[in-house]
Amino acid sequence: MAKAIKIGSILIFGLVLWAISSHAATITYYAANGAAITKAEYKALGAQKAVDLRELKNVLSGDGDSQKNLDTEQRVAESDPNVSKANEEECDGEECDDEEEFESDEEFDDEVVDINDPFYAINYTFYNINDILYVVIMKPAAQTYNFFIPLEFRTVISNFFYNLRFPIRFVNCVLQFKGTKAAQEVSGFLLNSTVGLAGLGEVASHWDLKPSPEDLGQTLAYWGAGNGFYIMYPILGPSSLRDSARFIDSYFLDPVSWLKYDKFGGYSWRTTVAITAYDKFNELSLQYEDIDALKEAALDPYVGIRDAYVEHRNKLITE
Repeated sequence: MAKAIKIGSILIFGLVLWAISSHAATITYYAANGAAITKAEYKALGAQKAVDLRELKNVLSGDGDSQKNLDTEQRVAESDPNVSKANEEECDGEECDDEEEFESDEEFDDEVVDINDPFYAINYTFYNINDILYVVIMKPAAQTYNFFIPLEFRTVISNFFYNLRFPIRFVNCVLQFKGTKAAQEVSGFLLNSTVGLAGLGEVASHWDLKPSPEDLGQTLAYWGAGNGFYIMYPILGPSSLRDSARFIDSYFLDPVSWLKYDKFGGYSWRTTVAITAYDKFNELSLQYEDIDALKEAALDPYVGIRDAYVEHRNKLITE
């Protein structure tokens, strides 16, 4: 009886999550500081960010001198009407660089990441806490781990856990009626589990049998649920209201969580948490350089990580 109540509560939570996220996705847009803005203002911020990133790229690529020359020419043109007129005549017969920049800004409008961030203050606080933990504890630990553990072994561990979580990907492929991906998941799982020795070797990709992963958050998106609002979880990192549904399929479909059942050993929740934590730490050891590169390239690391997360999730949904 208690188990039935628990399952029913989780299903009800999933339905409520779906309904709320579908509604929340259409509420409003938010700036980096959490202030509510219109969609037009949001796109304008995105266009300005594109300009800032291009300027930063010029500086990083060593084009700072050419940028200074352009700025000097612009000031001369503004102070000398004859120069300004000559520049206008020169642009009459050819396409100007400024026009190309405006065109690229218009193209960027379609690439602006739309997600609400109404809890910016809380999310930003949790981001700072996570960043401190990352810089002070997790990154040094990952670097030490990498020093002693070869890349090949860490890759094998990553392959094993990815193959082990086949049920999550397969069930969500079925729920989205993606028959081809479901078949690829089954074939890849069987191939990795046999030829790849229980998933230690990742051989399925050599036969194009490793499609992009699916989870319950993507399934909700397939059935019309919007992102909802952005969430920065302590320790767990970025997510959204809709993507928080991944905790549900992890609870039911992740074989690591099955260890709590008697038929799988009846281990305590501490065992499942420890195994999951090691898997995530091993993944961090393979990815922390990418995280550092993203933080360094972003004008605002919080916004950069938020937008990168949403762009990545949107890409997975379309695949």
